[in-house]
Amino acid sequence: MMIGVDREAFALQVMKELRRWPGVEVRPHLNPTSPDPDDGVEFRLYGRQIGHVHHDCAVHLSFTRALKQMVLEQGLALSLEQAGGRGWVAFVPEVLADAQRAIWLLRLNYVRLRRQRLSPDAAAASSVLREHEGALGNLSPSIADALQRTQARAPRPLPSM
Repeated sequence: MMIGVDREAFALQVMKELRRWPGVEVRPHLNPTSPDPDDGVEFRLYGRQIGHVHHDCAVHLSFTRALKQMVLEQGLALSLEQAGGRGWVAFVPEVLADAQRAIWLLRLNYVRLRRQRLSPDAAAASSVLREHEGALGNLSPSIADALQRTQARAPRPLPSM
């Protein structure tokens, strides 16, 4: 488990990377069940949470059930049943270098959420989507298939503000 300086460096590395991604909003993560409701930082795209990082550096993400299953089967994260939803997973970093896996998992969810807003033609033409899918590297066939199934047949409308 990371302590002090490494925890701070981990959180800063993750935040610095996600701030660069188009459309990402960074804000405090509020936990109504905690004595201190400010429980870390969360990242949102289109009003939906990509994931959040707690003060202890645990990273929580909500995937589709199929994507969650693939991530769990490949040992990339742990199931987070107490979160109240079926798609939640947790990644608990042990060393500073684990920031790269946290960023990879958050990027996977970022790509999923971007794909949901685009038609197949728009997704194929999106330079942002190509950049982030390329940064994911070679996905296992099962993860690539689960991610592809999140593609909207018709673009979902943006949420009202």
